Amino acid sequence: MGRMLIEAVRAADDCELAGALDVAASPAVGSDATAFLGYASGVSITPDLHAGLKNAQVLIDFTRPEGTLAHLKVCRELGVNVVIGTTGFSDAQKADIAAAAEDIAS
Repeated sequence: MGRMLIEAVRAADDCELAGALDVAASPAVGSDATAFLGYASGVSITPDLHAGLKNAQVLIDFTRPEGTLAHLKVCRELGVNVVIGTTGFSDAQKADIAAAAEDIAS
């Protein structure tokens, strides 16, 4: 999904890739986010959420419910909006998302 999102951002006239995230154990960490497309974007893949969101206005999240909620907490702190593509939230988790939406778009 991450690759598809990067391709979609690259193809959009009104979007710019500001960061790319992956888990710390991923072999992709440290590589250029668009290397798989054959060109360099200057955006390195990082497991550090704060570093990945440094220049972002929006996080597109397609993880797991627990990951999404952890990301949402940091986005709320930083004022970064979130597009959530994750599924499988409990009612309590949905309430957490609704609470965050009072401060940021989610």
